[in-house]
Amino acid sequence: MVGRLGIFLLIFCLSSFSQQKNLKLDVQLLKNATYYTIFGDTTVKLKNGSFVFEKRDEEGFLVNYLSVKLDEEKIAMGDVDGDGDIDAVVILMCSGGGSGNFYEVAVISNENGKPRYLTGKLLGDRIKVNSVKVLRDGSILLDMVVHGPDDPQCCPTVREVQRYKIFGGKLQIME
Repeated sequence: MVGRLGIFLLIFCLSSFSQQKNLKLDVQLLKNATYYTIFGDTTVKLKNGSFVFEKRDEEGFLVNYLSVKLDEEKIAMGDVDGDGDIDAVVILMCSGGGSGNFYEVAVISNENGKPRYLTGKLLGDRIKVNSVKVLRDGSILLDMVVHGPDDPQCCPTVREVQRYKIFGGKLQIME
């Protein structure tokens, strides 16, 4: 009797583990995940895709501000960290309250269906990200419009495709 019970428990545990391994990240989880922002040099918890921190002095003047937004249209899924689970690559838009809008790419690891920030890169100020893709080899392809040497900050004109891969836990551009 104990032998059959032991086998049953082993099969049940293995089945539960394999089901947990197949849990997927979805947009709702990503919209409410915790991210490290390079621009703000801090960790933020998004709520429904955004985060805002505002600090004012005793006279009501704004002295510290950080806004972070997830671009829901620029989410790519694929195994980026090589563990067999489907991870996410997202674009975050960050602002410190001025005219700049700083874009970052963030890699989100799938930890049994829970999003965990893995690494990221600052892409630039007031650029345009056309698309994000995860390729079969786990690399990330970004199609962007960036600033040329004579472009004003408002209006980037140079199309650039960059390919990134995780090396040593960091997102590195591939030459």
